[in-house]
Amino acid sequence: MNWVVVIWAMAAAASLTLAAVHGFVWLRRRSAVESLLFCLVAIGTAGMAACELWMMHAATPGEFGMALKWFAIPLWLMTIAVVGFVHFYLGSDRAWLGWTVVGLRTVALALNFVASPNVYYSSIHELRRIPFLGSGVTVADGMPNPLMLFGQLSLLLLAAYVLDATLSAYRAGNQRRALSVGTSMVFFVLALSLQTMLVLWGAIDAPMTASLFFVGIVATMGAELSNDLLRAAKLAEGLQLRERELRGEREVTDAIFKSAPGIIFLEDEAGGIVRWSSPGDDGALGGLPEGDRLAAMLHRQGDMPQLKQARQTTFEAGRHEFELDLKGRGDQPGRYFFRTVRVAFDGRPHLIGVGIDVNALRQLAFEAAKQKEELAHLSSFASMSELSSSLAHELNQPLAIILSNAQAAQRLIGQESPDLGELREILDDIVSADIRAADVIKRLRSILQHGEPALAPVEPGELIGQVLRLAKADLEAAGVGVSVRHSRRLPAALADRIPVEQVLLNLIKNATEAMEGNGNKPRQLSVMCALDRKELRFSVRDNGCGLPEDAEKIFEAFRTTKPNGLGLGLTICQTIVKAHGGRLQAEQNKSRGATFHFTLPVAV
Repeated sequence: MNWVVVIWAMAAAASLTLAAVHGFVWLRRRSAVESLLFCLVAIGTAGMAACELWMMHAATPGEFGMALKWFAIPLWLMTIAVVGFVHFYLGSDRAWLGWTVVGLRTVALALNFVASPNVYYSSIHELRRIPFLGSGVTVADGMPNPLMLFGQLSLLLLAAYVLDATLSAYRAGNQRRALSVGTSMVFFVLALSLQTMLVLWGAIDAPMTASLFFVGIVATMGAELSNDLLRAAKLAEGLQLRERELRGEREVTDAIFKSAPGIIFLEDEAGGIVRWSSPGDDGALGGLPEGDRLAAMLHRQGDMPQLKQARQTTFEAGRHEFELDLKGRGDQPGRYFFRTVRVAFDGRPHLIGVGIDVNALRQLAFEAAKQKEELAHLSSFASMSELSSSLAHELNQPLAIILSNAQAAQRLIGQESPDLGELREILDDIVSADIRAADVIKRLRSILQHGEPALAPVEPGELIGQVLRLAKADLEAAGVGVSVRHSRRLPAALADRIPVEQVLLNLIKNATEAMEGNGNKPRQLSVMCALDRKELRFSVRDNGCGLPEDAEKIFEAFRTTKPNGLGLGLTICQTIVKAHGGRLQAEQNKSRGATFHFTLPVAV
């Protein structure tokens, strides 16, 4: 395979392909001068590659000289195109330098066709075949022509011109273009200038390969222009999308104007109505032009002075919005309009007015206020009902104590010789239970209604002991064994004693009832208290039936698993604990039964 033919043919084909693409771009968009100049650079590169390939396969000195003479034409075309591309794409402050490059290259082209055999050689003695890229190529031995200094000087000045434009573009903020296009062009122009001079002056034994260096320039320029084309395509796509959005916004605006239940108008700074939409503007108003309808409608009620004053405030004083409460048309006295007008800038300020019939809204607001009042009335009744149910639930135990003690006193009095000391103890228990019932009513009502417990330091051990004494009779009757576990060095809890005792009593009662189905199995109740960070954690553990399947709902009001239960016990307990800043939780035991925990803050 002859790699010389393959490489130079591919270089020419690639250059012509890029030239066709960007030439078509210039034909479609004549303002794209950079694309036209790039097309000329690519065509010149392909022409140089063809001439170089011709020289490398020349058979006679005359044929070699003719190929080298025609080589000057695409080189001249490329030089002019590169100067123009740099001028339009990078920008240059030294146009005279570019004109100097073009002038010198034009002089060299003219001398090329005057001199014999060309501007590069005064005479060609012989041709030689040398190995190059695995093949044999032709090179010439001859006398260099001093006139070719015009062309070589133009290449050096071209490198200087490109370097100057690159620095100017970099300083102007176009760093990407300067680095990607300018520096690469400077490099390739200097490289081809050096290689051409060394070959023509006989310093190296190699063929002319200037086209390969220009292929590098073409590749750099093509990549940058392709990026510009991609950015332009994305910008065009974005503009098309924005155009569709604007078209959609216009359609939405039209739909709003057509379907608006009230008045919408667009007014310019001079007071003219640009656009108007109002349902029901029939009769005399419907026959008027759009610009006169608003004035005619408002003039009937004397509202035009207000609107003029508001317009003046908006346009002259710089306010961006105002609100007016205007009466409706004279033939419909029950209607009112609430108007908001904002300034919209579209080259010049406009007013966008919106008028809404709020008569129906005011009626709805009146009805809503009336229903709210009725709902508050019903809510107060519901609160009273809930409070009475809560009090009844919590008073069961002290009333039961009073009843049992009173019955015991009756039996004792019925004896021939009653024990007065025992009778005195029974009466003391009745008085204590009565006082406790009064405290329950007072404290529970305060917490449920106001959420404000009467806080005081309470010793955990004393609290548990008092509750177990109150529940002793019920626990013994149910055959429940009780174990108490707590440290003697626990700090005092900050709590309202009576409500917290009721919480603990309620949990113990629930645990006792949960163990009723144990049959012959032992019934064991554990009451515990431990310090958990800055809180005291009270726990009531049983080995009964455990929690129901919907355990997460046990704290909801009026949910109960007991035939005669109200479903308020745990709800009230939770309310009391939350009022103390604590938490009430329940969990299923791993073996059997359930454990309820509640926390109380530690007294400082």
